[in-house]
Amino acid sequence: MVEDMRVDYRDGGRIEIPDKNKPLQVLLNWIEEARRNELIEANAMCISTIGKNGYPKSRMVLIKHINNFEIGFFTNLDSDKANEINEDGRVSGVIFWPKLERQVRITGRAVLINRDAVLKYHLSRPRSSQIAAYTSSQSRPLESLEHLLKEFEETENRFQNKDIPLPKHWGGYVINIESIEYWSGRPSRLHERVKLELIDKRWFERRLYP
Repeated sequence: MVEDMRVDYRDGGRIEIPDKNKPLQVLLNWIEEARRNELIEANAMCISTIGKNGYPKSRMVLIKHINNFEIGFFTNLDSDKANEINEDGRVSGVIFWPKLERQVRITGRAVLINRDAVLKYHLSRPRSSQIAAYTSSQSRPLESLEHLLKEFEETENRFQNKDIPLPKHWGGYVINIESIEYWSGRPSRLHERVKLELIDKRWFERRLYP
């Protein structure tokens, strides 16, 4: 069955890098284009960390901070991903928009976001998301869905008519980018690939075979 599943790519557009010293500028433009096209979770990224057993571990996060050199996301600081980043900050990520026929791959090193930025983001979230962040023991074993719902309700009642404080276990990370590869689908599998890589504090650009 799966061997017969194929997509004939049309043209995700030519990849031109306006300034290799601003490696994430194209990504910023692509995310904005995905948002304008009303794609679901246009800022979603699959991030991979290195587990204690040496195996890579991957999961989806939402990009909540981006400039020309770094990407940031928020998470539970007691989660597996956080513990793995604290042990080894090397991470990789993939962003894929099938409708736009575009993909971006990044590698870099992740460091904690400062608490002021975490608090600012926490206060911007819907109240239900704040309660969930306060309640969840992310990545830990859960007795049942009913138990989680009960804990959520208890937290909701505890802070009724009060602000939800920023949990000590809630924070985020910034990935300082060391390489980024832009991919654009084209007919006959002649896809475009352009890679930017930081070497000795200088950015280099090269094209790759598909």
